[in-house]
Amino acid sequence: MAAKEPTKAQPMDLGQPYDAVSRTFHWLVVALVLVQITIALILPSILPKSAEDSIAVWHLANGSTILLTMLLRFAWRLVHPMPPAPTDLPTGLRILARATHWAFYLVLILLPLMGWLAANAYGSTPRLLGLIPLPKLLNPDQAAGETIGGIHKVFAMLLFALIAVHVSGALYHALIKRDGVIRRMLPGRA
Repeated sequence: MAAKEPTKAQPMDLGQPYDAVSRTFHWLVVALVLVQITIALILPSILPKSAEDSIAVWHLANGSTILLTMLLRFAWRLVHPMPPAPTDLPTGLRILARATHWAFYLVLILLPLMGWLAANAYGSTPRLLGLIPLPKLLNPDQAAGETIGGIHKVFAMLLFALIAVHVSGALYHALIKRDGVIRRMLPGRA
């Protein structure tokens, strides 16, 4: 009786990858958010107090760029749906993944919008890409600026929570399941 020859494991079907435009938007937003975190949380602690106004200008310019990028990304998503989740993903995790993705859209649009409103309430005008002045949505009003600024901070905390959930999911797929799902969003995937 001949010994059975070991069979090669079939590569897992990861399904359809994200399209190139979606991947580009994803990594562009990651870069912009990392820049924004640096501007908002790191620069104020390492630059002199005299740089506060410059930091605020950079923060508003980058925030408006995030808003524009997210609006374009959202429009793209409406026309180009996300690829389906892997078939072996439990229903609860599938729902969590989709909810997290849509929550990112919501937060990354509302967060810079609240920043724009707060800036207007404080008498500032954000500039798209640091160049094009955005229209005034509110007249200066210190009390409104403080209220809207507080809402802006709540959305920032929600963003950090979403990042934690998203990165945890990516690490789960990469290190625990080792199913290659993370490759669907990596640059250069055909």
